[in-house]
Amino acid sequence: MRNLYNKKNVRPFTLNPLSDTPFESKEDSVESFFKTVTFDNEDNNEDKQHLRNDQDIEAETRRIFEDAFKEGEKAGFDMGMKKIEALARRLNQDLSALSAFKKELLDKTEKLSVELALIFAEAVVLKECENNRDIIIEMAKKALDICEEKQGITIRIRKDDFKFISEEVINSLKIVSDDTLKEPGFIIESNFGDIDGTISVQIEEIKKEFLKEYADR
Repeated sequence: MRNLYNKKNVRPFTLNPLSDTPFESKEDSVESFFKTVTFDNEDNNEDKQHLRNDQDIEAETRRIFEDAFKEGEKAGFDMGMKKIEALARRLNQDLSALSAFKKELLDKTEKLSVELALIFAEAVVLKECENNRDIIIEMAKKALDICEEKQGITIRIRKDDFKFISEEVINSLKIVSDDTLKEPGFIIESNFGDIDGTISVQIEEIKKEFLKEYADR
């Protein structure tokens, strides 16, 4: 085959090195490669270590925060319970005071009711004595029944009641008029002492018995 190219115009082709540095030996190239891989692995390990450190710090921070929150929650709960206990004690004291006040009020009300009832009873008795004069004599007779010694007994009654008593009763019981008596009733004079049978005194004795029984409960 005939050569169509002019040898003078053709330049020889040569393969230039890939770098300006001289080509290393195979051993140097392998060593350099593994060093590069090792450095890359070390960098990766350092990155992983940094990542683990960051994760550990985050976990520790979270743990500290959670512990602090739990401690704060417990402290807040304890503080709240102390306040509640204080309020409960105060409430119990108030309830006790209220109960004592209620009892005192009921006692006073009951005592007042007894006194009012006795006042009304006295008014009713006085009214009845004014309308029925024989009641005084009947009361005097009952008082005489409890006297062991009936000799030398004198019954004194007020003047307004004396004029309504019959002559027979006056002579049989020795009843005399007493201008010092201003209320219905009588006074029995005997050798062993006097018996006050006036209405006010009898009502007062009844009141004392009621109040004494009330106080003993």
